[in-house]
Amino acid sequence: MLSGLTSRILLTLSLATPLCTTADITTGEPEELRDLHYGDALFQLYQQNYFPAIVRLLAARKQGLMQAYADEPELLLGGLYLAYGMPNTAEGLFNRILQNSKSPEVLNRAWLQLGKSRHRRGNMKAAKSALNQIDENLKPEANDEKHHLSGLIGLLQKNESDALADLNKISQQSEWTLYGRYNQAIAYLRNDQPEKVLALLQEIGSGIDENDDNEAKSIRDRANLALGYLFLELQQPANAQQALQRVRLKSPASSQALLGLGWASLQLDQQEQALPPWQLLAERNASDPAVLEAKLAIPYVLSQLAAEQQSLQGYRDAIATYDASLTQLDQLLSQVRDDTFPDNLLVDNDTGIDSPKRSLLSYLLSGNAFQERLQDYRDLGHMEKNLQQWREKISSYRTMLSNQLVAYNQKLPRVDEHLKGENLNQVVDRKEQLKRLYEQVATTEEPPFALANQQEKAWIERINKIKRIIKQHDTGGRLAPQREMARLMEGILTWRIATEHPARVWSLKKQMIELEQNIETAHQKESELAKARAEAEGRFDAFSSRIEQLEKALPGLHRQVKALRQDETELLREMALERLEQRRSLINNYLVQARFGVANLLDISSARAGEEK
Repeated sequence: MLSGLTSRILLTLSLATPLCTTADITTGEPEELRDLHYGDALFQLYQQNYFPAIVRLLAARKQGLMQAYADEPELLLGGLYLAYGMPNTAEGLFNRILQNSKSPEVLNRAWLQLGKSRHRRGNMKAAKSALNQIDENLKPEANDEKHHLSGLIGLLQKNESDALADLNKISQQSEWTLYGRYNQAIAYLRNDQPEKVLALLQEIGSGIDENDDNEAKSIRDRANLALGYLFLELQQPANAQQALQRVRLKSPASSQALLGLGWASLQLDQQEQALPPWQLLAERNASDPAVLEAKLAIPYVLSQLAAEQQSLQGYRDAIATYDASLTQLDQLLSQVRDDTFPDNLLVDNDTGIDSPKRSLLSYLLSGNAFQERLQDYRDLGHMEKNLQQWREKISSYRTMLSNQLVAYNQKLPRVDEHLKGENLNQVVDRKEQLKRLYEQVATTEEPPFALANQQEKAWIERINKIKRIIKQHDTGGRLAPQREMARLMEGILTWRIATEHPARVWSLKKQMIELEQNIETAHQKESELAKARAEAEGRFDAFSSRIEQLEKALPGLHRQVKALRQDETELLREMALERLEQRRSLINNYLVQARFGVANLLDISSARAGEEK
């Protein structure tokens, strides 16, 4: 019953390898935002809205924005392309960065991203070549990621010595340490060095840290699971129990751990102790292969303990479970073959799908390969919906453009009137008047009344009128007091104007400067307005042409995306059918064994009855 443990160990260990294949689209430590458009793209990125983030980056790049960040937006865009499953496009972008950038840091990051892109496409030789271009100036965390990726490439190329050399370079303080140590265990296992494998897995599995995140806890669980099965392979069941008992009950690896605990007890000839973990496992959902195996193992042990009635009942329960699983499997297969697949499986319908069938569906949807294809299908669905919305909205853009053109034609006469410059000419004349006045008063020692304000000018006129009246009617000096009063008033007014003369000259100069600035600004705005006036019709024609091009291109793009989505549907269907047929084969195998167990027990019972008779 312990055959196949080695393959189970390798399968368990290999679960760590995909962890580095996801695209790196982080932007490093937060820093001061220097461009609003880049910040908008980052906002969408941190909301995990990758498609809107790509759209905003492309739109800003088209308009020549985000200059403050050099090649940073391009690196971010490449990472988004990788995350969106577009390695070819991402690689082309990284190659352009490598050709144009002169920053060592940017070049290193581009080479790293290029290596990840090629690794994702399965081109290991080219990925390794890209990683070899990176110098030692890479930041520590990125450098650890580089060594981890290089180690994985070595494992995929079955070059364990190179893989170990790279994995050993990962810093002990890095977040890649656990993954690196885990993958070292794979290399040592392939090199048939069980002592080093045991030491590494023991170090990972027993090194529980309160600061571990969920990924670290999951890695430790899988390390303990692999360690337990390796001890079973080495016929060390007591050590296997210690390792398997460290696996968390809520961990995805707990079912296999409970199954292994039972086999460890059997190796210790403790048949009764094998039952509790298997009975606990058997209560779980039958979509888990470990549960199906436990359903068969329990009556097998009971038969060894001579509990024939309980064993018979256990086999019958197992047969009922397998029959129910096959029925659910047939229903799921029918849904997979249906024309509405895979949308019919993705609808959240708790009332229409019972719990066992939903669990079986979870089994179908699990697995990296299927999940990646399913994500591609969803992304294409999002694009198809987006294109459909654009097909519906594009006519409204044409209407908006027509309205803008009508509004422009209505405002055009006022623009042309403004471009004649009559108002500006008046301002220029005013400036010339002030200039002449300034030249007149700035060089005069005796301040003239030219800078007098309106009230002072009225007073001057009134005093002059009084002086004329006195002169006309003064006979014999009778109006001498009035003449003296007028002279005194004129002196006070003259003294006031003379006192304020420097300030008034400065104020006049300030007015001239402000007018010159206003005139310069007006000339600039007139130039811009004239340029906009000249370009307006061409801009309207360009918008109209672009809308027309989009109207023609959108149907073709829509059909192309629909065709690609249909291709993804067929690939998903093939993968689902293959996966479900594998499950059917497994269940049928267990079903045959269970029926054989029932037949064997019935034969034993019949033979005993014949002897008694």
